[in-house]
Amino acid sequence: MKLLLISLQSNASLVGIKYIAGNARAKGIDSKILLIPGYLDSKLHPVLEGFIRDYNPDLIGISLMSIEFYPAKNITRLIKKKFNVPVIWGGLHAILKPDECIRYADFVCNGEGENAVVNLMNHLKEKGREVIPDIPNIWVNTNGRIIKKDALPETDLDSLPEIEYIPDYFYGYHKGNIYNFSQNHKLFRSYALYGGTCHMMITTRGCPFYCGYCANAYTMKVFGKKIRKRSVESCIAELKLVKKDPYVLYINFEDDWFFSHDMEWMKQFSEEYRKHINLPFMVRVFPGVLDREKLYMMREAGMSLVIMGVQSGSDRVNFEIYNRKVKFDSVIKAAEVLSECKAAPYYEMIVDNPYETEQDRMDCINAMSRLKRPYIISLAHLTFYPGTLLTQRALEEKIIDPEAYLTRYMVKIDRTYFNRLLYLTPYLPRTLIAYLNRPESDRSRFHILLTNVLSFTVKRTIEPAVFFYVLARGLKFNISWTVRTLTGNWKSALVKVLFNFLGKRDMEFDQKLELARRQMPELFQK
Repeated sequence: MKLLLISLQSNASLVGIKYIAGNARAKGIDSKILLIPGYLDSKLHPVLEGFIRDYNPDLIGISLMSIEFYPAKNITRLIKKKFNVPVIWGGLHAILKPDECIRYADFVCNGEGENAVVNLMNHLKEKGREVIPDIPNIWVNTNGRIIKKDALPETDLDSLPEIEYIPDYFYGYHKGNIYNFSQNHKLFRSYALYGGTCHMMITTRGCPFYCGYCANAYTMKVFGKKIRKRSVESCIAELKLVKKDPYVLYINFEDDWFFSHDMEWMKQFSEEYRKHINLPFMVRVFPGVLDREKLYMMREAGMSLVIMGVQSGSDRVNFEIYNRKVKFDSVIKAAEVLSECKAAPYYEMIVDNPYETEQDRMDCINAMSRLKRPYIISLAHLTFYPGTLLTQRALEEKIIDPEAYLTRYMVKIDRTYFNRLLYLTPYLPRTLIAYLNRPESDRSRFHILLTNVLSFTVKRTIEPAVFFYVLARGLKFNISWTVRTLTGNWKSALVKVLFNFLGKRDMEFDQKLELARRQMPELFQK
């Protein structure tokens, strides 16, 4: 049996789909991964058709985030024109909107896919397509008749095989040709995040927080509130495998809340990591429950960068709009601890919120200017994902386009005065921030012009300098490691400077999407 897994995302830093492929291969199922970024061509390219025909898969899986819905719909339509192969959709969007996704695919995985896909492959082998499968997490579309199954979050994370940095079964579609990434590391790095210097991995699944804007608030209904955790042995085994590739400089732990591990786990991990891995790594933390002892322990183990969601500097917005019960005083305390331990702090903020008042935005800028410097800031457009508390409210009040989340990247922020000023907050004197932080009625053309000039200038001068210093400090001023990081990641950094947080390929996707609307209007119809 053969399984072809297709990813349509713009970058090659896949995690979930690697676990599915790795688990299938461990169970004796031949599997390949194919990256086809945002495919919106009206015809299936001969190279893609030839690749699928030569491989001759028994099942094609398509993984999609919401932004990849239309490419998934398009590639599925094109595949079905050429091949009589069942197609299954999975990924976050399939969990958020299974009723919609099942209209276009033969199967939908509305939960975790590792075991579900293996069970489906075994069913196809033993009973064929004619017999309707009865498998948890798998919905079936049989001639328009929809059969639904409940999602069961029963995957034991330690039962999954370790995933590789670049598996030898990982392929990418690039400029009309298909390449094996394991044989073309340079091409892989051009598609991977952070210039391919990071290995992305998870040590947990789940998040206990019920933030009103977050898709996790919906997936919690599917998976429950329990955080499932990998053992230290499982994590270190994967990292030993990854470390064999000399290009891996960092480990990026993508857990929503890395510090959910208890103290015993942290101590064991710290000892084993320093002994066997000893690479810089980054984690994500939650400000209201940041444990000082764990933080310093991870700093000694090699933690160099900490990503912390702040979302808003306004307590009113966090409490009343985002259902995020974290006062900004907690953020200030967490920022002070991060500054003390000299990890590189990276704060994430949500902007373009229609529920924010002008005063909320001014309060946010004032609050962020109080944080201990230096720090880096990242802005994200508020995306109304299906099923979240905030989306339900916005739909009832009819203030949003219910389909906007399918076509707009979170990192594509509005070019507003307050967004520019918020972005400048870590880099300018507080007195200057306070001078510029004023309502529209009190702004002159000079304020607007000065903010625009500063935004352009700071992005290309002060911000890179601050980032360099913060990064070097996070690496304990290890010159060799700092240089290797900069040389390995300079292209990604340049793209960030040139395209204002939207990568070059993401910009191209926006253009392809508009072209597809004109050339294939039927693709965008329900």
